[in-house]
Amino acid sequence: MNPDVVQFSRGVPPIEAIPARELAEHTEAAVAELGPRLFQYPPIGRYLGDPTLREQLAKRHDADPDHILVTNGSLQALDLLAAHLLSGSGAAVYVEGPTYDRAARIFERHGGRVSSIPLEADGMDLADLRERLRAEVPAFVYTVPDFQNPSGVTLSLAKRGELLGLAAEYGFTVIEDIPYRDLRFHGETLPSLSELAEGARVITLGSLSKVLSPGLRIGYVISDADTALELATRSEGVYLSPVGLCQAVAARALGSGLVTENVERARDFLRPRHDAAVRSVQSSLGDALMAVPDGGYYVGVRVKTGSDPDAFLDRALGAGVKLISGSAFYPSTEKSTVDTMFLRLPFQAMTPEEFSTGVERLAASLS
Repeated sequence: MNPDVVQFSRGVPPIEAIPARELAEHTEAAVAELGPRLFQYPPIGRYLGDPTLREQLAKRHDADPDHILVTNGSLQALDLLAAHLLSGSGAAVYVEGPTYDRAARIFERHGGRVSSIPLEADGMDLADLRERLRAEVPAFVYTVPDFQNPSGVTLSLAKRGELLGLAAEYGFTVIEDIPYRDLRFHGETLPSLSELAEGARVITLGSLSKVLSPGLRIGYVISDADTALELATRSEGVYLSPVGLCQAVAARALGSGLVTENVERARDFLRPRHDAAVRSVQSSLGDALMAVPDGGYYVGVRVKTGSDPDAFLDRALGAGVKLISGSAFYPSTEKSTVDTMFLRLPFQAMTPEEFSTGVERLAASLS
């Protein structure tokens, strides 16, 4: 990797946001308390995960522990859920456009006919969704409602209510993916979709990767009890059970208040980077910014490239900035237009100076 090239690529947590020393202490304590049991197979037979961890997660989300399945990362949870809801049926799936690229590929792999609903500054274009629903009701709608990966957009309170109303009216499931929800730097936290659900069916995907440690690989699904058990059965056919040691450490981190403390540390560390990133984009790229995120890891822009996507990406790389093609964040059947491209610009792992340099190089490649 060329160190002189600014890498606008993965959303990896900055190492400064991982409480390594405290996690080491919790690991030592877990091993001392539980000993050989941590290094044995965990139970199988519709096993939902470490009971203590599920109790802590239930407190965190005001949920029933029996409604929570712990997985090896949230992508594993998403894969299990897609298999459960789609089962190769070829059903329609609606996602935001742009959307989390790995999610779209998972849905396609499980046979979903994935198409995107345009994303606006305050979330999904629900007028467009309503028109789609009149033609075809999907198996589910997938959304990252808080500081979306990849755009940084947050679904507004009004649109949350409207989306749930459509879900209740048409009978589709809403999957809300909330890895960045706790990382708000400005403004008030909005209710989650599950908190507002009432008559709509909402399944929540969570993760401790961005608030504690990605290396622990703790993901989870919050659903109803029957769905949780169905997913547990599927999980046993893939990996038997989630890792006992990692779950025990995560349970201790939650129970001791470490996760809450680390969220505050991460907010304090990331807030200046977020603010500087927004200023840099507004200064160098004008009105290209899709929305001021107020949280999370990303700012999203739409830019006029003046050429086809591959030629633009090569030109940007020549200017010293590596970008992911905007088409990666759309279903495989949808491509970027010739001269306009969505771009995800992660700011979390860069100093303000590094990010500003990257944006200035991006701007130069557009001229």
